[in-house]
Amino acid sequence: MPRIVDLTLPIATGMAGIPKIPFYEQHPVKVQAITVVNDEQRALLAQAGVDHLADAPATGTMNTVFTLNTHIGTHIDAPRHFYADGGAIDEIALDRLAMREAVVLDVSGKGAGMGITADDLERTGVKPEPGQIAVIKTLWTDRAWGTPEFWENTIHLAPSVGEWTTARGIAAVAMDCFPEKPFWRMALTPAERGANHKRWLKAGIPMIQLLTHLDRIGGRFTLIALPLKLTGMDGAPARVIGIEA
Repeated sequence: MPRIVDLTLPIATGMAGIPKIPFYEQHPVKVQAITVVNDEQRALLAQAGVDHLADAPATGTMNTVFTLNTHIGTHIDAPRHFYADGGAIDEIALDRLAMREAVVLDVSGKGAGMGITADDLERTGVKPEPGQIAVIKTLWTDRAWGTPEFWENTIHLAPSVGEWTTARGIAAVAMDCFPEKPFWRMALTPAERGANHKRWLKAGIPMIQLLTHLDRIGGRFTLIALPLKLTGMDGAPARVIGIEA
């Protein structure tokens, strides 16, 4: 049987978004059970640390309501995220995201706060071919997700990464770090701000962001990344898996 590795960050109440963007604070992530099967289940949820209304009515079924920004946790960006006339997330051709061969560019030797450049990718010796998905592996989510350091000292991608990958005709790009220089902690030129987003999305290359567990899978695998089908929207949370034969 093929081996399946879940590359998706868990979604839970209190996930921290990008600093200094007001809507992350105005609309915090909340995943909360609002009804429970019975009082015994309520106690089990409390014991497991699962968020639920303290006075959630026991209705014979458990039901959950969640509030979630489209660009937090493991998610996929569509062109509409940066371009007014860009395609929406429900319009992305799924054959760019499902059952594609993924090749891993391992730059996990980089330390906290460091940037990844095209030269770093070149030094891996891995050269994605047209139609493959380029997966940039830093292991930053595994090291720091859920801690203040994740955003305060994030590993990130330089604009040259967008140029290098786009030139290779990839079907999609995936990563486990921030896709460009962190604007909330360093001064950027107008050309640097959103540089990789703009380059990839203008080229129609979906961005699969904030993967995890890339240390549990090999350098080549089959990737499936399925965004929620949010009609007309700019991006969506996604469940992403890697499959090894």
